[in-house]
Amino acid sequence: MEFSCSACQNTYDFNLPKWRCDCGAYLKLEYDVAFKKEDIVSHRYSMWRYEKAYPLPFDEISATFDEGLTPLVKLDWNGLNLHVKMDTMMPSASFKDRGMVMTVNYLKNRGVTHMTEDSSGNAASSIASYCGLAGVSCTVYVPAGNSSGKILQTKAYGASVHPISGSREDVEVAAQEHDTSYAGHNWHPMFEVGCKSVAYEIWEQNGFDVPDVVLAPCGGGALVLGLYKGFRDLLNNRQITKLPRIYGVQPEACNPIYRAFHGIEEEFIPGSTIAEGTSIAQPIKLKEIVAAVRASGGQMVSVTDEQILAALPQVWHKGIYIEPTSATAFAAAIKLKEAGEIAADDKVVIVASGNGLKATDTIKKLL
Repeated sequence: MEFSCSACQNTYDFNLPKWRCDCGAYLKLEYDVAFKKEDIVSHRYSMWRYEKAYPLPFDEISATFDEGLTPLVKLDWNGLNLHVKMDTMMPSASFKDRGMVMTVNYLKNRGVTHMTEDSSGNAASSIASYCGLAGVSCTVYVPAGNSSGKILQTKAYGASVHPISGSREDVEVAAQEHDTSYAGHNWHPMFEVGCKSVAYEIWEQNGFDVPDVVLAPCGGGALVLGLYKGFRDLLNNRQITKLPRIYGVQPEACNPIYRAFHGIEEEFIPGSTIAEGTSIAQPIKLKEIVAAVRASGGQMVSVTDEQILAALPQVWHKGIYIEPTSATAFAAAIKLKEAGEIAADDKVVIVASGNGLKATDTIKKLL
């Protein structure tokens, strides 16, 4: 088990807490996953029931809220055979907890006593939550003007919060100046590993099978890559016979992965969007995300803010309170059904990635 560079031939020992290769590229964790249904630890009602699929054993996890195993809810909505994976119900109210529990425990176990993150909001509150539980200090850099609910939540956990003016990339640069403490979710190789748990849960909750289609918001791509790699683990271990078609969804105002997937080469100038959680103009794993979505037989989808705003109240009125970023996946489901890409009898899962309470000010204005 080792970290390998995504661009050159460098490898690093698993116990060396590096988040980036010396050449500047991101790192990936290389390890063999040997896992089957019989390996599930049935008395754990959390993502840790799939312990054998992870690089960290459960007895090394000291900071955990027993996260995961969120409900998979049947929803009668827009004529789709739809289930919603309720990651709005994670401990800090977003899917980011899946990756953060793995990252924070890995770093704490290797002597890191202060962690730094850059985030548009959900990862900020997630790392602050887990650092609070782990008893380590935390500094978070956020885009100035982002949802106050996420920033207040982050501060409430005891983290030091620094709003940064400029682009999302400017926020990242400011956080990475603290190299030795950096735990950035878009960069750290352990974060993506934790995100694979959502695929394992969907598999078990779907009767140890996979749906035909899975849709998820896509900014930095950890959720989409986690879905793909988790289902690929199951396929490689002969627990499923096919991959679901994975659709990563981006807002039209900031959709670089969509453009790369579809070969759109015209100049791209990112704009503002209500789906702030996916507003990343230069995702570092762009090529890998494109390859993963393509290998699944799915697509990258782009939706307008108008389509997002149309989908939001439809979901709320079904009793599911999501933030605008999560609504991108619901808007895409409508678009794909109308285009004939999703059939009426396709089993469809949408990952509800973030709770509406994260964006109270924005939602108040909309209502």
